[in-house]
Parts: sequence; C-alpha cells; structure tokens
Amino acid sequence: MLPLRLLAGGGALAAMLAGLRPDPAHAQQQQCTVVFDSVGTFTQATFSGGGQRQRFWDGVFAHCANQPNTKMRADSVEWYSQRGRVDLFGAVRFEDSTVTLDADRAAYFLATERLEAYGDVRLVNRSSGSVLTGPNLIYDRPVPGLRSESRMEATGRPTIEYRTAPDTVEPYVIVGNRVLMRGNDAAWVAGAVTIDRSDFHAVGDSAELQLNRGHGTLVGHAHVEGADSAGYSISGREIGFRFEDSQLHWVQARALAEAESAAWRIVADTLEFSLVEDQIQSGLAWGDSIRPSAVSEDHTITADSLAIDTPNQLLREVRAFGMARATSVRDSVDTGSDWVAGDTVIAAFDTLGTGERSMTSLEARGQAQAFYRIFDPVLAGDPDINYSRGITIVARFGAFGVEQVDVFGQADGIHLVPAGRERP
Repeated sequence: MLPLRLLAGGGALAAMLAGLRPDPAHAQQQQCTVVFDSVGTFTQATFSGGGQRQRFWDGVFAHCANQPNTKMRADSVEWYSQRGRVDLFGAVRFEDSTVTLDADRAAYFLATERLEAYGDVRLVNRSSGSVLTGPNLIYDRPVPGLRSESRMEATGRPTIEYRTAPDTVEPYVIVGNRVLMRGNDAAWVAGAVTIDRSDFHAVGDSAELQLNRGHGTLVGHAHVEGADSAGYSISGREIGFRFEDSQLHWVQARALAEAESAAWRIVADTLEFSLVEDQIQSGLAWGDSIRPSAVSEDHTITADSLAIDTPNQLLREVRAFGMARATSVRDSVDTGSDWVAGDTVIAAFDTLGTGERSMTSLEARGQAQAFYRIFDPVLAGDPDINYSRGITIVARFGAFGVEQVDVFGQADGIHLVPAGRERP
C-alpha cells in the first residue's frame, strides 16, 4: 500500500483511474471520470468475481477529470467497480456548474449521472440562489449527451426557498410532502402544500409551478391570502397565479371560487384578480353553476358576470352584466330591501366624511327597474314606496339612503304614500 499512499500525498492517484471509470459497456464520453486529489488513508480489496472495493477516509477530495466544475469532498469514500458507484460519508459536499449540495451521506452513480443524498440535505441553485432542504434528494445531473436538464425528487416534506436571483430580498418558502423539479423552471409539489412570504400565504393539496416563467397552479382545497393591512383571501378547488419581479400580480380561482376582503365577499364559478404591490386592483367573476354575487354588510349584487374596480384595494365600482340586480338593506332589523335591476347594473362607491366606504350611486341600463323606500329623517312612521321602470334608472344615495332617482326612456311607475300622509 505504500506506493498508493505516496501517490495520494502527491495529489494524483493516477494509478487508480482505471478502477473509477464505468464499465466500458456503459461508458459515455460525457460521464464523470473521478480523480482523487487528496485522501488520508486508502485500502483496496478484490472480490472473487473480479470486482474491486476501494475505501478512502480521513478526508477525501476529488473532481471529475472531464468535468472541471464538478468537485466532491467527504470524510470517507467507498468505490465499488462493478456497481459504477461512489459512496460518500460524512460532511459531504458536491459541486457542479449548476448547484452545490451538502448532505450527511450520498451515492454517486457514474453510468447514469445520478446523485442520491441523505440526511440534512441542502441544495443551492447557483444561478438563482434558490435553496432546497430536506431529509433526502435524488439529483439527476444535466450532462450533454445524457440529459439536457436536471431532474430532482425530494420526499419527507422538503422546503424550497425560491428566489428569482441571488440578491432577492425575501424568498417564497414552498413546503410539501414531495417535490419533483425539472431544470430551473418546472416543479411539482404534492401533499399539504404551503407557499409563504411575509405578505403572502397559500395552501393546496398539490401545486404545479413554472418558477422561471413566474406562474403556477394550486389544486385541491386551494387558498391564497394577503397579509397586508387591508387583507384579502381567495379560495377554490384550483387557483392559478402569476408573479412578476417576485410580486404576485394575478390570481384566478376556479370551481367553488370565493374571495373575501374587509368589506366584501364574492362567490362565483371563476374569480380573477389583478394585484399591484400586494393589493387587489381589479377583479372579474363569472360562471354557470354558481351565479356570481358580491355581498357586503349593506348590499348584494348578482348577475351573470361581475367586473370590480378596487384601486389600492378600495372598492370604487362594481359592474354587473346579464340579468343584474343590486339590493340594499338599511340595517340589521330591516325586513325589506331596496333594489335596482336591469340588463346591466353599475354601482359606484366613495369614502364618506365619516371615513366609511359607501355606495353613492346605482345605475341600471336596459329594461331597468327600481324598487325603493324613502325614509324621511324628520317624519316618523312608514316610508314612501316607489317602483319605477325605464330604459335607464340612476339612483343616488346619501347618509340616509336614497336621495334622488332619475328614470330615462319609456318611464313609468308608481309611488305610494303611507295612509294619512299627503302625497308629495
């Protein structure tokens, strides 16, 4: 053994290269040819079948002769020639041009360029700075002539800290029972999936992510919510989302879709929202099995579809299309409701002097109808009742309810005054 130890001290171990190449039947030009740069102690055994086992310990450093960016180190290493496999034990570090990987132990299969890592696994993507940690990982390396992009599989509920670039201020933290990744782009996460950042939280039974393209889908009991002061939550059987410059800018909930903010709850088959700086700016709602509706403490708007403007997450306008109807209730003990209906209904909102966000006008277009009560703040008793029809109806609201109603085109209707009160 003395000559081999001297070679190790010289840093080449050239006499051992033949034993560290894959069998000729499996060899390909792109596969790693392992060169040991430094070992502490070395032993070798030959089996009756002709195979060899070589062991190195007390600190081992190696690299691939034909892949200069691929390096390995470990406390100890075992090589089995018939298996074409290198086993690494203790403080394992593996590096290539795309990733660095640390683990307690690993197995490197030369013929297939597969690395299996176990125990406190930590993989870092060199280009993006994204990090995967977990109890185990299978890493199929990208090697010309064998595979064009990497493939990874991790189980045991691994965690991904996803970044678009190494200098990303805050990553998205993705956790699931099982993760499959292809290249730097595609990822599939299954089993109690969570995606978190300080301003964002999402859950689902599974997720499909196109990371570099900035979009993904949550499937099964999907739920997304913002953590800003205004707050919002969106849920559905499936939720698609898109990122831009590490910011969520589009969300679509499908099947039993529901969205809720501090002031409104919206349900439909499909809900879609645009966001800027983590605040909802606009939204759409449509569907057949569930008639879209937007409900607040004081109002309900239903139609075949809804369009919602919420700049900086302040409700400004709701546009309802197709058999649209808007109703309002004065207070919790009010047994009736005012309503406006038409082919299209447009509800406008503004901030009152009290600081509250309130409806300021309702406009119905096309076969417009309106039923409303007029409460006089001075006179006690029952309100006046008005029913109007026309091509267009515009109702304006004040602090005490309806202040003015204008009816345009083929206008008719009826106005009822409580008994004992003179008609206005």
